[in-house]
Amino acid sequence: MLIGNCTYSVRDYITDGRIDVLNFAQQMADLGIKGLEYNDNYFESWDEDYLDEVMNSATQVGGVMTQLTCGGNFCADDPDEREANVESIASRLRAAAYMGFPTIRANLGRMEAEELNGTVGVERSIEGLKRLLPVMQETGVKLNIENHGGPSLWGDWILKIVLLTDPAWVGTCPDFGNFPLNCRYRELGKVFPYAYHVHAKTHVFDDAGEDVDKDYARIIRMLKDVDYDACLCIEFEGPGDQIEGVKKTKALIEKYL
Repeated sequence: MLIGNCTYSVRDYITDGRIDVLNFAQQMADLGIKGLEYNDNYFESWDEDYLDEVMNSATQVGGVMTQLTCGGNFCADDPDEREANVESIASRLRAAAYMGFPTIRANLGRMEAEELNGTVGVERSIEGLKRLLPVMQETGVKLNIENHGGPSLWGDWILKIVLLTDPAWVGTCPDFGNFPLNCRYRELGKVFPYAYHVHAKTHVFDDAGEDVDKDYARIIRMLKDVDYDACLCIEFEGPGDQIEGVKKTKALIEKYL
């Protein structure tokens, strides 16, 4: 498995200008991290000249493009909003293909009436993703669903969406921390077999360097059991300095790989 990091892990550094999209790859190389996940909201432009700069910054340090992470809302009540969302995600798929990303992550959004997420929300997500399948096939870029609330709140809902679109093109981006603690490992076990990318979420560490509410030994063993061989992408969301959090997460992953 390749260890990576996402721009969101260092969001404070990006906000105050210490890191930007064009030097992110170098900053990660300095930490011994090759896998690079970029959040689209940090991009200054989608012109090819700018995208070329981003690609070159990664190539120069031996970085590997792993995922372009995007927003999205497949659940809007307004059909025009859903149409605009499909068009937006299609443009991100094409940008990802241009830059050499194998996958994107698109948010599904959520229903205003929470009780409809597992029914109407799932149905609208399937409808929108089916419309994007030709673009995925044209570009060769897969689309991942993260366990991120709304129709992606539970593993069974995610699996229904994946299996009723096309699991050859629509997969999962399991986040280690987004399922409730009391059912985390059960739900992760449902979505791990369809993973094309994962978010190694961390928050708080104990004195031994373990995440206090996630059993990394167990999680990484589960990934090995399903022969996962893509990127383990750090997503640090804890308090304190974010570079230090990334370093601690990297050390924790390496402990069990």
